[in-house]
Amino acid sequence: MKKTRLSTPRSRALLLAVLAALFTFTTSCDKEEDTASAQPKTVADLIVESSDFTILEAAILQAGQLDAFKNPNLTVFAPNDAAFRASGVADATSLTALTKEQLTGILQYHVLKAAVASSGFPMETNKAVQTSLSINNQAVVAYVTNGTGGLFINGAKVITPDVKAANGIMHVIDHILLPPPTGSGGSLVGVVQADTSLSLLGVAALRIATQNPTLAAVLTGTQPYTTFAPTNNAFRALKLSTADTINKVPVAALTAILANHVVAGRLYSNNLTTGDVTAYSTGKLTVTTTGTTVTVKSKGLTAPATVTSANMTATNGVVHKIDKVLL
Repeated sequence: MKKTRLSTPRSRALLLAVLAALFTFTTSCDKEEDTASAQPKTVADLIVESSDFTILEAAILQAGQLDAFKNPNLTVFAPNDAAFRASGVADATSLTALTKEQLTGILQYHVLKAAVASSGFPMETNKAVQTSLSINNQAVVAYVTNGTGGLFINGAKVITPDVKAANGIMHVIDHILLPPPTGSGGSLVGVVQADTSLSLLGVAALRIATQNPTLAAVLTGTQPYTTFAPTNNAFRALKLSTADTINKVPVAALTAILANHVVAGRLYSNNLTTGDVTAYSTGKLTVTTTGTTVTVKSKGLTAPATVTSANMTATNGVVHKIDKVLL
């Protein structure tokens, strides 16, 4: 019996055609697999897959908001782990003190419903931008500053801008953003009332409000002001450690003191520069910025007060905690 020979020209041509077709098929599959693996990732994917966003990932999962970070056309101001720690959140376990609703609100406050690159923000100071957070059908705004010093939102600095994702853009920030509290309409008074370390200042503000409606209107009105807020320890250093001791201070004297802590304008930490500012009391305050440290000195102090916690956003301004009462 004769053996089939493949050495004829026709046989060799057929073999080459088969091999060429097989090669084309396999390389086509390889290309499809490569293309599939190279698909751009959503913001949610970037956060989950990065070791720099473990606390943010935990917050998103705890709030049940992972799918929300896959929605199209988002700008996400994403605090990394260092940003959470700089804001007083040491690790993911610290988040368990917050309810799902609270976490959801905080997360939504970090998101804009449009993809905006860093170059897309106007060169302005504290430009109001609508976030994804809504209260009573009203969008809650954050404040973006874009200038020679960089890009900031509510005083938090964008340290890595324009991280592109399949569904938008992520800007990495160095502090977390907290929306205005719901109390007192989110005003400066509301910020003070919501913070237990400022309860004595709250007592002083309440006492003044009954006697000085003009100053009270400043703290709860619509025009922006910046408040340097002495903590409870700052009041205790003056032996004003209880509500009773504060209520024994003459209203006029207490009003003069409180008015010395209020400055016109919305001034986040990145807006504060070394120099003098005029308080609501018309007294002069001297602000000094050195690196990440901000101090403020009034005439009655021998040494300045230090800002211990900055950039607490109110609907009508911003609060910076300080460790001394400005006399």
